[in-house]
Amino acid sequence: MLIRLSLILTLTACIMMTGCNVDGRSVTINKYTFQFVTGAHEDYVIRGGEFSLTAGQMRLLLSGVRDGYEAALTSNIWDMQLDDVSFGEYVDDTVLDMSVRLMIVNMLAADKRIELGTAELSDSMESADAFYDEHEPELTYVSRDEVETLFEMMRLSDKVYNELGKNVDTEISMDEARVIRIQYIYSKDSMQKLYDAAAEYEEGAAFSSLAAKYSDSAEYTAEIGRGEMDKNFENTAFNLDEGQISSVISCNNGFYLIYCVNDNVEDKIDSQKERIVQNRQKEQFENFFNEFSKNVVLSFDKNAWDRITAQLKQGEQ
Repeated sequence: MLIRLSLILTLTACIMMTGCNVDGRSVTINKYTFQFVTGAHEDYVIRGGEFSLTAGQMRLLLSGVRDGYEAALTSNIWDMQLDDVSFGEYVDDTVLDMSVRLMIVNMLAADKRIELGTAELSDSMESADAFYDEHEPELTYVSRDEVETLFEMMRLSDKVYNELGKNVDTEISMDEARVIRIQYIYSKDSMQKLYDAAAEYEEGAAFSSLAAKYSDSAEYTAEIGRGEMDKNFENTAFNLDEGQISSVISCNNGFYLIYCVNDNVEDKIDSQKERIVQNRQKEQFENFFNEFSKNVVLSFDKNAWDRITAQLKQGEQ
């Protein structure tokens, strides 16, 4: 579960089971350690080391994400349920998690002595000022200085990602970068359907027609690279030659019959190599981030965050 709901559950359990005062209590949630604070903290909602995010900055982040979703999916999305939470609660959780990561990455920058150069700082400030000037009538809750600081933190976060993600191994074999085009028939719970389809294929039926007839999925054609699918699916598909059909296989979500249309889509090799390098960079950065975050303690004013989410929820009504 995402951070905010975990915080609520932890706080509720603490109060109900022990009657303790959570102010100053350290709790580790989703690998982050929070020092809970209560009362008014006008200078921050989250603080870690020399960095902090104010109520205005947090509201700006949340408003931006909410506005983006609403523009794409209309205002009817907020009460839609996702498992045990509403879509609005899911977005709140996501933004809080994003904010925590932003804080920790900036703390990591200080630890690694990664800083923005003069030109980068100037560009960040220009972007922040342009944004503030464009939206000033709406930004009654956040100052220009807060917007400039937030933009600087985000720019530094990007630089940290690039700096810590570089110097990965860029040597990629042709087989690693190979992309194949396949057709498949999927059944959630019936192997027999796939055996019937395989028998009809052997009698001369076109695989695409069989997929349309038998598959539980409307999609039956895909181009895939390594590391994108269930391991058994991947191994089976990549061991097929062009024009070859697999046996019926079992995967985590059901059963498959696979047909190889093209065992090496050559015009996709370069983009696949780029994707592999990007994944290696991301993995290397995450290793730095996860190791550093083990020792991070953040102060979190939950009451202030709840006020922000309540204000925006009231605006939806």
